[in-house]
Amino acid sequence: MTKRLCVCAFLICVSALALSAAHPLEGKWVGGIDTDRGQMQIGLELKDDKGKLSGFVKSAHGDWTVKSVTDDKGTLTVTFSNGDNEGRMIGTIKDGRFAGTWDNSPTAKGTFDLAKSAAR
Repeated sequence: MTKRLCVCAFLICVSALALSAAHPLEGKWVGGIDTDRGQMQIGLELKDDKGKLSGFVKSAHGDWTVKSVTDDKGTLTVTFSNGDNEGRMIGTIKDGRFAGTWDNSPTAKGTFDLAKSAAR
């Protein structure tokens, strides 16, 4: 009986830790894009608000509101609003970098590469 209680307590603790773990994109990211219209430095700032990520893509053209963040088997899609357009960053996180395809149609298409900023 004691062994079962220990196993149950362990499973509850592991479940609680998994639920409280931060989303891998939460925080500040910096880097750039390389597109058919040129290169530009950008940032991505996301915070968890009751289980939903919200924030901004920061660019020389202003802050663009993040509309959604989805995860499809490790492929992350950040959808943002750029005035009348809707853009997407579709990529994966590997070795502390979020990188992939930049699609801000019809404005620019290319790639992005961001590194997570150190926490302050």
